[in-house]
Amino acid sequence: MPKFRSLPPLKRLCELFEVIEIPKDKFGEWSGLVRKIKRGHHQVGSVAGSLERSSTQPDRVEWRVRVDGVKYFTSRVIYCMTRGEDPGDIEVDHRDQNPLNNNESNLRLDVNRDIQKVNQKMRRDNTSGAVGVYWNKVNGKWIAQVQIESKLKSLGCFTCKIEAAHTVNKKWIELGWDKMGRKLNDISQINCNCTKCVTNQAAVGIRSE
Repeated sequence: MPKFRSLPPLKRLCELFEVIEIPKDKFGEWSGLVRKIKRGHHQVGSVAGSLERSSTQPDRVEWRVRVDGVKYFTSRVIYCMTRGEDPGDIEVDHRDQNPLNNNESNLRLDVNRDIQKVNQKMRRDNTSGAVGVYWNKVNGKWIAQVQIESKLKSLGCFTCKIEAAHTVNKKWIELGWDKMGRKLNDISQINCNCTKCVTNQAAVGIRSE
């Protein structure tokens, strides 16, 4: 499921609202949107939206606005109206970390949060020396896996953990994660004692003598 519901058409948003600059002394009083159409007790030119407590961060309040009976984050509506596109599944971030500052210049797409998810660190219980490679005691093999949209996807089982790490790296490159800051597993730093690796190491030793 998408992280955020799709916004109404830009034309509809522009029919209902006008984006205005919020002075610093009006943060928390002005949402950044005013109404262009009278609705019920809401007059033309009145502040559109209401302050609500965040469902994920109890100490945070943020503006939300109702459009045709459905609530949306005001920051996302303003981003769409000023940039001409729905931000989709990417979160709209506030540059100054103040959720009450919905001025256009303070809004940006939080691509860094996606990069942070992609660029995960190695877990403390990892024994392979490679991110995305784990030992399976049941079948006695190394498991290569990748997490996509909070779901683990298996890339296969391997007797050689170097091959497993290669497979993980290949998948990251395929997904373009290496270009988003994902540091690939350093294959040269992975030690493997599988039959194949031991044989190769022995062959190299013989040739070097």
